[in-house]
Amino acid sequence: MDFFQACLKADNREAVNAIRKMIPSARPSAIWAVLMHGAAWHEQRTYDTPHSTIVVNSVHKMIEDFGSHTGLAPDVPSKSIRINLEEEKKVDVQELLIERLALHLADIDHWNLEKGPSYNVEKSIDSPDNAIRKFESTIRQKSLVGSWEASVILASKDEPTRLRRVIASLAAEEPDKLGHAFIMPTSLIEELPRAEYTRPQIASLWHLMEFLVRKIPSQSPEGFSQDDNLSKLVKPVSLGEYRNIFVNALANYGILGHNTIFAQRIAAANQNGLVTKEMIRWLVGKLKQNIGGTMASDDDLAYERVLKKNVGTDWIQQPDANRLPHTKPIQDWVTNNDFAKMWAAMTHKRSCEFENKLPEFDSEWQLVRCCQYIMAALLSEPRASHVMIFTHAAWSLVDHLLVPSDLAALQIHRMLRKHLSEW
Repeated sequence: MDFFQACLKADNREAVNAIRKMIPSARPSAIWAVLMHGAAWHEQRTYDTPHSTIVVNSVHKMIEDFGSHTGLAPDVPSKSIRINLEEEKKVDVQELLIERLALHLADIDHWNLEKGPSYNVEKSIDSPDNAIRKFESTIRQKSLVGSWEASVILASKDEPTRLRRVIASLAAEEPDKLGHAFIMPTSLIEELPRAEYTRPQIASLWHLMEFLVRKIPSQSPEGFSQDDNLSKLVKPVSLGEYRNIFVNALANYGILGHNTIFAQRIAAANQNGLVTKEMIRWLVGKLKQNIGGTMASDDDLAYERVLKKNVGTDWIQQPDANRLPHTKPIQDWVTNNDFAKMWAAMTHKRSCEFENKLPEFDSEWQLVRCCQYIMAALLSEPRASHVMIFTHAAWSLVDHLLVPSDLAALQIHRMLRKHLSEW
């Protein structure tokens, strides 16, 4: 409860310390449940989508990209490791990322106590089939309490496949012009606390239902193909035929990177078996609409051509680093090692210093990725979330073989240079 109370008091230093105290002793699932509990109390007052659960999902995946961590990600398969570092430095970066997440979750707007998540849920539905029917009907009727009660029943199962499937399917109908209505729900259900963590799970579901009843249309849109078999996951399909659209989403990443983030969540939902082939086609069509205009050809999207079209943002001065327990060791490391020149170019006042040198790093993409993860966490404003989400999303699309590494590194660099201080 120390972390949760720190969030409600907007005490980001206390929040960071509370999470750090949990790392050596608590189960990893408990730590992520606690983080989701804090995220569930996030009220997005400036814009229409709460980004707290989205950034929890992104940071969790970023940590796993470095491999296993006994307190945060103990069982990462070796084939999933994207960045290989010596053990001490790997742990330092992973813990910097979790500290940055805790800092963010306590430094954002939270629900007032009388308006925030409730915990006195009614569990009266007698079967998953009835719960599914009630869930969808109450969502479309804009009933927060009804959909929330049904979701808690479905989430109480050991593997709430039906809940994950129905949420992804409904969220796919109208993703909106930024993709929010698909990005947020699919991020939250990946991070949904297990039923044993009662209050975090119930609060997370309340948070999600509050969003869904505002976003899901009263009727399924014409042309959208529903899936009547929600009891099992779907076999992923190849996204190769859409590769040009995914590359366009990265080259023209849109407002605060939403096109790229939406594209990555589509790829992740496909990989996780949450959406059908027909839904993928529908979602890619929505992504194409969001990008707008005529899709550029693969030749026009080559790194060299994209480099010449725009110029990255120059800084008057380098942004100040967040003051976190791992700030100093990370700063000392990136400025005094074999890739110090890479970091110096990346953080130079002139953006072109890195952009022009980027081809030199062709055999070192994992180190570029590592530095960009550090840059997003270390040099961004505590309230900024898109820089973390976008950085992970672009590199994840590389992992899905949907975009090239050089273009991902370039676009991440330009996005970070411009938006480190923005929400």
